[in-house]
Amino acid sequence: MIPVFDGHNDFLLRLLRDPDNRQTIWNPGEGKGHLDLPRMRAGGFVGGFFAIYIPSPEAHDAPDFEAMMDAPPYDLPLPPLIGADLAQPVAMAMAGHLMWLERTGDLTICRSVADIREAIAAGRIAAIMHMEGAEAIGVDLDALHVWHAAGLRSLGPVWSRPTVFGHGVPFRYPSSPDTGAGLT
Repeated sequence: MIPVFDGHNDFLLRLLRDPDNRQTIWNPGEGKGHLDLPRMRAGGFVGGFFAIYIPSPEAHDAPDFEAMMDAPPYDLPLPPLIGADLAQPVAMAMAGHLMWLERTGDLTICRSVADIREAIAAGRIAAIMHMEGAEAIGVDLDALHVWHAAGLRSLGPVWSRPTVFGHGVPFRYPSSPDTGAGLT
Protein backbone atom coordinates (compact mmCIF):
# COMPACT_ATOMS: atom_id res chain seq x y z
CA MET A 1 0.00 0.00 0.00
CA ILE A 2 1.28 3.48 -0.82
CA PRO A 3 1.74 5.56 2.35
CA VAL A 4 -0.34 8.75 2.50
CA PHE A 5 0.86 11.93 4.23
CA ASP A 6 -2.03 14.41 4.36
CA GLY A 7 -1.33 18.11 3.77
CA HIS A 8 -4.26 19.27 5.92
CA ASN A 9 -7.09 17.85 7.98
CA ASP A 10 -9.75 19.25 10.31
CA PHE A 11 -10.00 16.24 12.62
CA LEU A 12 -9.31 18.36 15.73
CA LEU A 13 -12.36 20.50 14.96
CA ARG A 14 -14.49 17.37 15.05
CA LEU A 15 -13.13 16.54 18.51
CA LEU A 16 -13.63 20.15 19.65
CA ARG A 17 -17.30 19.96 18.67
CA ASP A 18 -17.91 16.61 20.41
CA PRO A 19 -15.32 16.24 23.19
CA ASP A 20 -17.36 13.77 25.23
CA ASN A 21 -17.36 11.33 22.30
CA ARG A 22 -13.72 11.69 21.25
CA GLN A 23 -12.69 8.14 22.13
CA THR A 24 -15.42 6.67 19.91
CA ILE A 25 -14.72 9.22 17.15
CA TRP A 26 -11.01 8.24 17.17
CA ASN A 27 -11.16 4.50 17.73
CA PRO A 28 -13.25 2.44 16.93
CA GLY A 29 -14.51 5.31 14.77
CA GLU A 30 -18.01 6.04 13.58
CA GLY A 31 -17.45 5.65 9.85
CA LYS A 32 -18.34 9.29 9.21
CA GLY A 33 -16.39 12.49 8.91
CA HIS A 34 -13.04 12.61 7.17
CA LEU A 35 -10.90 10.57 9.54
CA ASP A 36 -10.80 8.02 12.30
CA LEU A 37 -8.02 5.62 13.24
CA PRO A 38 -9.41 2.46 11.57
CA ARG A 39 -10.00 4.24 8.25
CA MET A 40 -6.58 5.90 8.47
CA ARG A 41 -4.98 2.50 8.85
CA ALA A 42 -7.08 0.95 6.07
CA GLY A 43 -6.21 3.78 3.68
CA GLY A 44 -2.47 3.84 4.30
CA PHE A 45 -2.58 7.17 6.15
CA VAL A 46 0.77 7.51 7.94
CA GLY A 47 0.58 11.15 9.01
CA GLY A 48 -0.41 14.68 8.24
CA PHE A 49 -0.89 18.28 9.25
CA PHE A 50 -3.51 18.48 12.01
CA ALA A 51 -5.05 21.96 11.77
CA ILE A 52 -5.77 24.17 14.74
CA TYR A 53 -7.98 27.07 13.73
CA ILE A 54 -10.70 29.21 15.21
CA PRO A 55 -14.14 28.66 13.68
CA SER A 56 -15.99 31.89 12.97
CA PRO A 57 -18.84 32.49 15.39
CA GLU A 58 -22.18 31.64 13.85
CA ALA A 59 -24.65 34.50 13.78
CA HIS A 60 -28.32 33.56 14.09
CA ASP A 61 -29.19 35.78 11.12
CA ALA A 62 -26.28 34.71 8.88
CA PRO A 63 -27.04 33.56 5.34
CA ASP A 64 -26.68 29.90 4.44
CA PHE A 65 -23.10 30.02 3.12
CA GLU A 66 -23.09 26.32 2.20
CA ALA A 67 -26.11 26.82 -0.05
CA MET A 68 -24.53 29.93 -1.57
CA MET A 69 -21.42 27.93 -2.53
CA ASP A 70 -23.60 25.31 -4.24
CA ALA A 71 -24.72 27.93 -6.76
CA PRO A 72 -21.68 29.64 -8.36
CA PRO A 73 -20.69 32.33 -8.87
CA TYR A 74 -20.41 33.37 -5.24
CA ASP A 75 -18.47 35.89 -3.20
CA LEU A 76 -18.92 35.33 0.51
CA PRO A 77 -18.05 38.19 2.85
CA LEU A 78 -14.99 37.73 5.05
CA PRO A 79 -15.89 37.17 8.70
CA PRO A 80 -14.61 39.75 11.18
CA LEU A 81 -11.18 39.54 12.78
CA ILE A 82 -11.01 37.48 16.00
CA GLY A 83 -8.66 38.67 18.74
CA ALA A 84 -6.13 36.55 20.60
CA ASP A 85 -8.17 36.77 23.80
CA LEU A 86 -11.01 34.85 22.15
CA ALA A 87 -8.83 32.63 19.97
CA GLN A 88 -6.41 31.30 22.57
CA PRO A 89 -8.86 29.19 24.62
CA VAL A 90 -10.26 27.52 21.49
CA ALA A 91 -6.81 26.88 20.02
CA MET A 92 -5.55 25.49 23.33
CA ALA A 93 -8.55 23.14 23.49
CA MET A 94 -7.77 21.87 19.98
CA ALA A 95 -4.11 21.40 20.91
CA GLY A 96 -5.28 19.55 24.01
CA HIS A 97 -7.20 17.12 21.82
CA LEU A 98 -4.07 16.51 19.73
CA MET A 99 -2.10 15.85 22.93
CA TRP A 100 -4.84 13.45 24.05
CA LEU A 101 -4.48 11.61 20.73
CA GLU A 102 -0.76 11.30 21.43
CA ARG A 103 -1.49 9.81 24.85
CA THR A 104 -3.52 7.02 23.20
CA GLY A 105 -0.21 5.71 21.83
CA ASP A 106 -1.52 5.65 18.25
CA LEU A 107 -0.16 9.07 17.23
CA THR A 108 2.98 11.14 17.78
CA ILE A 109 3.17 14.94 17.64
CA CYS A 110 6.25 15.34 15.48
CA ARG A 111 8.68 18.19 15.97
CA SER A 112 11.26 17.13 13.38
CA VAL A 113 11.74 15.00 10.28
CA ALA A 114 13.41 12.41 12.50
CA ASP A 115 10.24 12.30 14.65
CA ILE A 116 8.13 11.75 11.52
CA ARG A 117 10.31 8.88 10.35
CA GLU A 118 10.37 7.32 13.82
CA ALA A 119 6.58 7.53 14.23
CA ILE A 120 5.93 5.98 10.82
CA ALA A 121 8.46 3.20 11.45
CA ALA A 122 6.75 2.46 14.78
CA GLY A 123 3.30 2.31 13.17
CA ARG A 124 2.04 5.51 14.82
CA ILE A 125 0.33 8.37 12.99
CA ALA A 126 2.88 11.18 12.48
CA ALA A 127 1.08 14.42 13.37
CA ILE A 128 2.39 17.86 12.53
CA MET A 129 0.67 20.53 14.62
CA HIS A 130 -0.44 23.23 12.17
CA MET A 131 -2.06 26.55 13.05
CA GLU A 132 -4.28 28.00 10.39
CA GLY A 133 -4.93 31.66 11.02
CA ALA A 134 -2.43 32.55 13.78
CA GLU A 135 -5.02 34.50 15.82
CA ALA A 136 -4.03 32.59 18.97
CA ILE A 137 -0.44 33.80 18.74
CA GLY A 138 -1.35 37.45 19.20
CA VAL A 139 -0.09 40.63 17.60
CA ASP A 140 3.02 40.78 19.79
CA LEU A 141 3.96 37.16 18.91
CA ASP A 142 4.42 36.57 22.64
CA ALA A 143 2.67 33.18 22.57
CA LEU A 144 4.71 31.85 19.63
CA HIS A 145 7.38 30.33 21.90
CA VAL A 146 4.68 28.61 23.96
CA TRP A 147 3.10 27.12 20.85
CA HIS A 148 6.48 26.02 19.53
CA ALA A 149 7.24 24.28 22.83
CA ALA A 150 3.85 22.52 22.55
CA GLY A 151 4.80 21.17 19.13
CA LEU A 152 3.65 23.77 16.59
CA ARG A 153 5.75 23.36 13.45
CA SER A 154 3.54 24.79 10.71
CA LEU A 155 1.92 28.21 10.72
CA GLY A 156 -0.44 29.80 8.22
CA PRO A 157 -0.80 33.48 9.14
CA VAL A 158 -4.28 33.84 7.61
CA TRP A 159 -7.35 31.77 6.93
CA SER A 160 -10.60 32.85 5.28
CA ARG A 161 -10.87 35.96 7.40
CA PRO A 162 -8.52 38.82 8.21
CA THR A 163 -6.01 38.49 11.04
CA VAL A 164 -3.51 40.98 12.42
CA PHE A 165 -1.01 39.32 10.06
CA GLY A 166 -2.88 39.59 6.76
CA HIS A 167 -6.07 40.00 4.77
CA GLY A 168 -7.39 36.45 4.46
CA VAL A 169 -8.65 34.58 1.42
CA PRO A 170 -12.38 34.87 0.77
CA PHE A 171 -14.64 32.08 -0.38
CA ARG A 172 -15.10 33.41 -3.91
CA TYR A 173 -15.68 31.61 -7.21
CA PRO A 174 -14.55 32.27 -9.82
CA SER A 175 -11.54 34.14 -8.50
CA SER A 176 -7.82 34.63 -8.64
CA PRO A 177 -5.65 33.79 -5.62
CA ASP A 178 -4.46 37.42 -5.71
CA THR A 179 -6.98 38.88 -3.26
CA GLY A 180 -6.87 41.67 -0.73
CA ALA A 181 -3.94 43.62 0.62
CA GLY A 182 -1.88 40.53 1.48
CA LEU A 183 0.29 40.18 4.56
CA THR A 184 0.68 43.09 6.95
